[in-house]
Amino acid sequence: MSPQMLGDFHVHTVFSGHAFSTLQEVVVAAQQRGLKYLAITDHGPARPDGPKLDYFKNLNRQDTLRRLPGIRVLIGVEANIIDPWGDLDMPEKLLHELDIVIAGFHNSTGYGGSSVSENTGALVKAIERNRITVVAHIGDRRFPYPVDLEESIAAAAAKGVLVELNESALHPWKDVNVAHYERVLELLGKYHAPILMSSDSHISYSVGIVSECERLLVAHGIDPASTVNYSEELIQKYLVPRS
Repeated sequence: MSPQMLGDFHVHTVFSGHAFSTLQEVVVAAQQRGLKYLAITDHGPARPDGPKLDYFKNLNRQDTLRRLPGIRVLIGVEANIIDPWGDLDMPEKLLHELDIVIAGFHNSTGYGGSSVSENTGALVKAIERNRITVVAHIGDRRFPYPVDLEESIAAAAAKGVLVELNESALHPWKDVNVAHYERVLELLGKYHAPILMSSDSHISYSVGIVSECERLLVAHGIDPASTVNYSEELIQKYLVPRS
């Protein structure tokens, strides 16, 4: 019997502005796929279509979400790096109150880095200065913010911050991103960092679907079942807040 993937830790709802499914729809989809963990990580407020801060504050107070049968819902954010000093578009207090904090670069958020050096510096500072759980789609070719992958992944590994393989980046953007994520995999191995697969789902039908990530791992001799997503121990270590 094949092992069951336990969690998807990068999922969006309609509150991200350009996603299509409600909170209830993505939770039900995760339950139907047998997931034990689901992280709701809508975009931070610096995006023009992102929710306001009050959304995250109020969602974080919905304790009934954390008591659903058979699944643990984590409340989080996909925060935006907004300046060269690594600041995020979320107050520090709220970053510490949320269960999970994904961070990365996005268009139209106020960040204006124009070089690999500047972008890398901003990302490394963000990792070192903020409470971050996961780096989102690192250096992804879909966004005009290339980084020095080795320097960035080394910084993340030193802080115990995960670097994701992003399903949305590999499908349908496979042609431009496969070589990029092959390099990410190589560096995660070099720095003995665990691998996290993320759906980056923007619709309920893709919650828990990471088939392109798995295909990439298998092509490089890595068992997808060795990733964080399949390991209760690694999920507890890196992704579940300590009481």
